[in-house]
Amino acid sequence: MHGWKSGMPRTPGVWRVMAGFIVWALAFVVLYVGHALGCLYVPSTLAPANLTMLLTALWALHLAACAVLTQRSGRRSCGMRREGNGTVQARFMWRATFLTDALALLAVLVTGLPLLAFPVCQA
Repeated sequence: MHGWKSGMPRTPGVWRVMAGFIVWALAFVVLYVGHALGCLYVPSTLAPANLTMLLTALWALHLAACAVLTQRSGRRSCGMRREGNGTVQARFMWRATFLTDALALLAVLVTGLPLLAFPVCQA
């Protein structure tokens, strides 16, 4: 079935390799569109501190998702290297997946740092 035999370790597909940057793109859109819409529509009902807290919680959620992806791909990559099983392609793909997940985690971290550095909704 799809070239995978039960005794062979699975290699990540293209969607799994891109998963970290998909989470980053989602975080980017959610944080910056949420910031813009929050400052436009919410000031009368929500204090800017509450908007900052909400956006920070959404940022933490995306950081956690990227951290889980990075941890899982890192564990799989190290496990394959330590056990010596898997094809060269499988080891390479899991290592590449780990590196892209780690870079995506860093990108999500950098994307949300302005929330902590600058006040929201300044006129």
